[in-house]
Amino acid sequence: MDDKPIEANHKVQHRYPRDIRYCPLCGAGMNERLIIPDHKRVKTCSACGFVYFQGPKLVAGCLVESESRVLLLRRGIEPSLGLWTFPGGYVDLGETPSDAALRETAEEVGMNVRLGALLGIYADPAHPIAAVAVYLAEPGAEPPALSLEATEVRYFAAEEIPWPELAFRTTRDALSDWTARIKDGRS
Repeated sequence: MDDKPIEANHKVQHRYPRDIRYCPLCGAGMNERLIIPDHKRVKTCSACGFVYFQGPKLVAGCLVESESRVLLLRRGIEPSLGLWTFPGGYVDLGETPSDAALRETAEEVGMNVRLGALLGIYADPAHPIAAVAVYLAEPGAEPPALSLEATEVRYFAAEEIPWPELAFRTTRDALSDWTARIKDGRS
């Protein structure tokens, strides 16, 4: 077995679960079958009957706020290499979204933040492969730092957000809600 670390190929990752061919339980071939009572065609194991109900991946992140500004990072990895977003990433099995938001913020920008309210749940209707839980957060004692995933980190006031350079639709939607809060004085 090769224990050499690798970077996830997101083009391949996005083929899953659409292109799954074999049952994760017994290894037999998967076929699409009509499932009752949902009346949807779903991948089903031809041998053991396992039904592969698909759902979006769950992502969690933080909008770290300081003095009516929000912390954004320039992505150092694909997808959307070089574009701006907030710290966040996939929720691991056995982890809550709030714990994932805290972990991802610490991993990506080196900050142990204090989690606040849930700002919202966001999804891109054109690419509904993930649902993103976005929390408001206050910075901890550590200043933001660079990492493999964050090649630039800085705070932006609402009027400074680089809208054309945002990484994802969900980033844009969350920041739109955040700027509305700032304008309403709800920061």
